Amino acid sequence: METTQTPPDGKKERIFIADLQPHQDIVGTFAVAAKELRTAKNGTPFLTLTLQDKTGRVIGRIWNGAEEAASRLPSKCVVEVQGRTETFRDELQINIQKLETVPPDRIDPEDFLPAYPGDAAALWQRFVAKLATVQRKPLKELVRHFLADGALMDAFRKAPAAKNFHHAYLGGLLEHTVSIMELVTLLAGRYPTLDRELLLLGAFLHDIGKVEEFRWDVAIDYSDVGRLVGHMVLGVEILEKKLLLCKDFPQETAVLLKHLILSHHGQAAYGAVQPPMTREAFVLHLADDLDAKMNNLDRLLEQPAGDDSRWTPYQPPYERYFYKGRGGEVDPSTSASEAPDGRRCRQLNLFSMVAEKKGEGR
Repeated sequence: METTQTPPDGKKERIFIADLQPHQDIVGTFAVAAKELRTAKNGTPFLTLTLQDKTGRVIGRIWNGAEEAASRLPSKCVVEVQGRTETFRDELQINIQKLETVPPDRIDPEDFLPAYPGDAAALWQRFVAKLATVQRKPLKELVRHFLADGALMDAFRKAPAAKNFHHAYLGGLLEHTVSIMELVTLLAGRYPTLDRELLLLGAFLHDIGKVEEFRWDVAIDYSDVGRLVGHMVLGVEILEKKLLLCKDFPQETAVLLKHLILSHHGQAAYGAVQPPMTREAFVLHLADDLDAKMNNLDRLLEQPAGDDSRWTPYQPPYERYFYKGRGGEVDPSTSASEAPDGRRCRQLNLFSMVAEKKGEGR
């Protein structure tokens, strides 16, 4: 998404949220990812908006006419704002002076949502190449029916993998899926008792239900069916429709594929319908958890830290600090394995973190 700023020569110069600096007068168009009407200590109402474009997010605040703006502003929409940037508690924000909603026919979701940063066409080719290694006739036929569904594959290419925690951007689901497919291929080469082709299909299908669990118009959020049913059950339903198109598909193989989808979160507390009860399900769960964590950590560690800090701030979801490895020798008095109150860290998987933050994507 872009904002515009008018320089002295009268020409509009494009500027993104990532490029905003304090003390700028700006006119910009943003997606409203969230809104909250609050009351200041003096009793004055104000409206806080989470604004986003494809480069990031920024907080916007309305002080005059906050209640009226909150009542007429949809929960998810695109707005044109006039305001001025400033910092508050070291965070950039926009004090909004004027705000108007943008008509739907002027909205392109790709302007407002972050996207897979690499070569999307090359990523798709990696995906197709992995599926081409499937040679068993029933599985190969199933793959063919999936790839022939243009609408499903188009959604699969565009969908995010989560709302917040990992691969939470357009194309994130495909990136996450390809990564797991490549991981399980390596593991199947190391552990020959694994059924490589079954495991590869499980990696492909484990999150296929997310094409229906999420919507991604001007913000990434859950669909109604996504909240009520969830991506694992939705994924099994999608699989069952394709199985009906296959001739004489082995019943046991169909059950094993469904088990891979329904068990990949590992434990019931983290959303799994069943715990992994086959070698392939066990490996898929571990690969899924690893890839999700690594994407989450990569984004965390890429965030700039002030004062040449070698450590991230304390991360409550992980119950630890993370070492960034910058700035010289490690201070031996600093322990990354202790919380500020001295508690030792316990090992968490991604799904435990999600379970403790209800409403967050996974």
